[in-house]
Amino acid sequence: VPLEREVLVREHLNHWYSLKAYYMAKTLADVPFQFVYPAIYLAIVYLMTGQPLSIERFAMLLSVTVAMTLIAQGIGLLTGAAFSIPVAVFAGPVLSIPFLLFSGFFVNLNAIPVYMRWIAYVSYMRYGFGGSMLAVYGFDREPLHCPEAYCHFRYADKLLKHFDLEGDEFYLSVVTMLVLFLVIRVAGYFVLRFRMRHIR
Repeated sequence: VPLEREVLVREHLNHWYSLKAYYMAKTLADVPFQFVYPAIYLAIVYLMTGQPLSIERFAMLLSVTVAMTLIAQGIGLLTGAAFSIPVAVFAGPVLSIPFLLFSGFFVNLNAIPVYMRWIAYVSYMRYGFGGSMLAVYGFDREPLHCPEAYCHFRYADKLLKHFDLEGDEFYLSVVTMLVLFLVIRVAGYFVLRFRMRHIR
């Protein structure tokens, strides 16, 4: 958005197209790439890591990955619409750090202080991490191969319990990410609209 802003301002002020049409076209033009590239990447990684050859598990993991890429791109559009290019380059990663810290990978939800727990509930990375773990290790996965006499994480449910994911629902994670995607995209539109009115 920052790179296209000058062209957008000139063409929009000349009434060549509406801001809604621009934003919708930009969103729809990027969606196919958000499906194709994660699918290629995930097919390679899924096979290389020796995951079960299950179409259901792969489809579940792909849905989580696509939802994550859609949200991440939405955050990029939001920061690009809100800030100039130099500020957006720094603001995007800085704004993502709290979501990453409270994703559940570094700190379990129960270990987070109550007054900071709200960050975990709005962190799209938490739902992405939880959904990925449930897709790969949930739904009664068979015991993992282990050459040692004792492996604590031989059983997938112990791994989910370690990350406090045993009571989570996969479909709730996906639906929550889709809601976050819509909220972020709508917020990006209104921020861009505000900036365009400010330019006038």
